[in-house]
Order: sequence, then C-alpha cells, then structure tokens
Amino acid sequence: MAKNKNKTNQTDKVVGVFLDETHAQRAIQALQSAGFQGRIADESAIKAFRDSGFEDQVVKLYRNRLDEGNTIVSVDSGANGQRALEVMLQNGAEYINLSNQGGQGASGQSMDANYYLNQNANEREYGQLDQATGRRRNADQMRLQLREETLVPVKQAVQAGEVEVRKTVHEKEQQVPVNVTRQEVYVERHAVDRPVAPGEIDEMQDQVLRVPVYEEQAELQKQSRVREEVTIGKQAVQEQQNFSGTVRHEHAEVVQSGNAQVSGDVESGMGNQAARNTQRTTDADYTADNQGDMRPYDTNAE
Repeated sequence: MAKNKNKTNQTDKVVGVFLDETHAQRAIQALQSAGFQGRIADESAIKAFRDSGFEDQVVKLYRNRLDEGNTIVSVDSGANGQRALEVMLQNGAEYINLSNQGGQGASGQSMDANYYLNQNANEREYGQLDQATGRRRNADQMRLQLREETLVPVKQAVQAGEVEVRKTVHEKEQQVPVNVTRQEVYVERHAVDRPVAPGEIDEMQDQVLRVPVYEEQAELQKQSRVREEVTIGKQAVQEQQNFSGTVRHEHAEVVQSGNAQVSGDVESGMGNQAARNTQRTTDADYTADNQGDMRPYDTNAE
C-alpha cells in the first residue's frame, strides 16, 4: 500500500493490493462507507500513477502485482490518505510499507519498492498486525468474511385514521294513548198515570232544565330523560402481518482442480468427482481478524 500527493491538485492518492477482486470489492464498499470513492485500477490506470507522483519502481511494483493476478484499488482521498490506508488494510490489503515512519517489513524496517517487488508470494503479509502473534496473515491464512443480510422489523406509530363520535337530534312522530272521561246526558221516559196532587202544579207554564256536561281534555308535555350513556376509549389490539423483503447471502466456493486435495468442511453429494473434479465448501462464518495496530505508511509528499 502506498500514498502519494497528486502534483496537480494536491490530492492524496492511496493504492492497495488485494489477492483477488472479491477482497477488493469488500474494501471498496468499506471505503465508500468511510466517505471515499475507491475503484479498481487497470493497466492504464497504473501507468497513470506516475503522474500522481509515484516513482517508477513503485509503478513497476503495482504493474507486477497486477500481472500476477492481484487486484489493485486506488483512492483519491483528499487530505485523509492515512484513513483510507487504514480502511484498506482492515479489509485485507497487502502490507506494503514504503515509508520511513516506523513501518515494518520482514526485516523490521520500512522497505523500498524493490524489496516488495522481489518478495515471494509466501513471504507477503496481509491485513493488520495480530497483537497476540506479532504477525500479519500470509496468503494461505487470508480468511474471507461471509456475510448475510437479515430482515429486522422496525415499528413506529403512525395515525391510521380517526373515529368521531357525534351527538345529533332526530325527530319522529309518536302516538300516546290517553284515556279521557266525558259526561253524557241521557233522557229516560217513564209512563205514569196518576192524578196531580193538589198544589203540585199551579198552572201550566214553560220550564227549562239545564244540566252541565263536563269532559276531560288532554295535552302532551315534553319531559327529557337520560336513556343511554356512551363511553369513548382506546385499546391496543395486536395482529400479525407478514412483510417480505429480499436478503442476500454470501457463499464461499472452493474449486479443486487437478490432483489438489481439499480437507475440512467440504460439501458432500456433489456427484462423480472424477467427472466434475470440483468440490465446494459449505457456508461458514469466517471472521476477519480486526485486531492489531495500524502503522503509518508512505506519506511521501512533494
């Protein structure tokens, strides 16, 4: 890994070497989360490193790593080159220390580009320093983190609607039966045949009898009464709803070719090995070792 300041715009360019594109893409994602825009560098991009201030031997080093099948990631990191270096190293970049600020190559000192250029593949170091062993991982020890996405429900209260209780007045015609009493005059006639007693009738004259007649009359009066009470309240009712979403799952595949032997967690039931000559490992939750310190790297500025 190296960092140089662009001569034209004074921007730190940070470069990291990764064993394969899978590790490189993970680093690019981590860089993006940290606020950087990383990209994979091809042959033409590596040739342009010279314009960014890298020495010829450094450019040759990265071209050599690319020819070997490694993946190169470059970042224009502004003034935060050291942070970009840390992110790439945390995600498995090759440890290439071209500075003189306390870094350690295999000999315990910072090295020039020729040292790393002439390193054998099994001598190269990757990732952060393990405090327990005092070493970094080699290519055979690199572990691939297999991640998966899970769906986590997050609930929040939102207004789903409103219930309004109103009191309104309705009118209707109502028939109320009432028993009333009235007086009637009846007339009875009885045949009588007797003489008039002396003094009973002085003389014949007109006579009128008046009989008052009464009847009951009724009228309706309104009287208010409480007929019902309405209580308004709220209660929580739980129901189960199904939500769906798409999640991704990472799967590690180990491909065996030729007479190479694979041991450990290898899937069974793959069919005729002689015909397929391929074995795939089962998913495993590998965790990258994020312990260790982050030593300064090349801060070669103008």
